[in-house]
Amino acid sequence: HARQPSTMPLKLHGLPMSGSALPIVALLEENGVEYESVTCNLMEGAHKTPEFLKMNPMHCIPTMDDDGFHLWEGRAISRYICNKHKLESWYPSDPKKRGLCELGLDWHLSSFAPSVAANILYPAAGFAGPVSDETVAATEKKWNEDLWPALQFMIKSSGGPFIGGDKPCIADLHIFIHAWATQKKVPNSFFGKHEGMTAYVGKVKACLKKWDSYAQAAEGFYSP
Repeated sequence: HARQPSTMPLKLHGLPMSGSALPIVALLEENGVEYESVTCNLMEGAHKTPEFLKMNPMHCIPTMDDDGFHLWEGRAISRYICNKHKLESWYPSDPKKRGLCELGLDWHLSSFAPSVAANILYPAAGFAGPVSDETVAATEKKWNEDLWPALQFMIKSSGGPFIGGDKPCIADLHIFIHAWATQKKVPNSFFGKHEGMTAYVGKVKACLKKWDSYAQAAEGFYSP
């Protein structure tokens, strides 16, 4: 017998203010995809239980459970959701548009997150210990010399104002969440004062029409 399609909603295990989970929540909410949010309290060790480890041996969040099919890594989950629900504007099938989206996702993972997010946002949000003034200065230098020019290059390549062109793609979404959180939590940092990034963050946020309905926890958590 052919297996009947499941009517079970996708389950997303994570924390509502997580910079890795919030882009997925935004993608689901903005596109009206049914899902269930399951709070995974790291402080209580919920990610180390035998049940959780069966879903994700890396015991990290977010973790997705789609009727027994499990993924972790936020960007992989976003790609899966776009592919399953045919969210073409968020994850374009055109090779060049898809290529820019993939570049933006990889750039966020390999360059932005380990730099700006790790050294500016995480210490302020309590996700990491304090960093030295030298580290902050080096992060600012890398932002100005490498990261900001790279983001501008991707946006210019697509025709702008987003990496996705005239609409945000999932790369814009993942970059936006970390950038928004950093500017909100550390407004007096070099990143918080960066006018170009402030403009980009504002443009992406303006496209998220349902933001106020799902981002309250994050809005509160990242308040300075």
